[in-house]
Amino acid sequence: MGVPKTVDNDIPFIDRSFGFQTACEEAVQFIDAANVEAEAAEMGVGIVKLMGRYCGYIAVASSLASRDVNICLIPEVHF
Repeated sequence: MGVPKTVDNDIPFIDRSFGFQTACEEAVQFIDAANVEAEAAEMGVGIVKLMGRYCGYIAVASSLASRDVNICLIPEVHF
């Protein structure tokens, strides 16, 4: 039996892959840090680019976990 490992959480039929929760927790910390820096500057904007091969699961989960995100762009939805 093989257990596939990816932090992207893009394996079909698996709810959560190894490392996905940790990746989201770290991403929320980066989002919070960018928010603090953006609020410190007048008319400041914080932009965070999160990793992901072809999916935006980490970006979506981290955006939902953080209350400071206004816009989240993911590769599956064309902008």
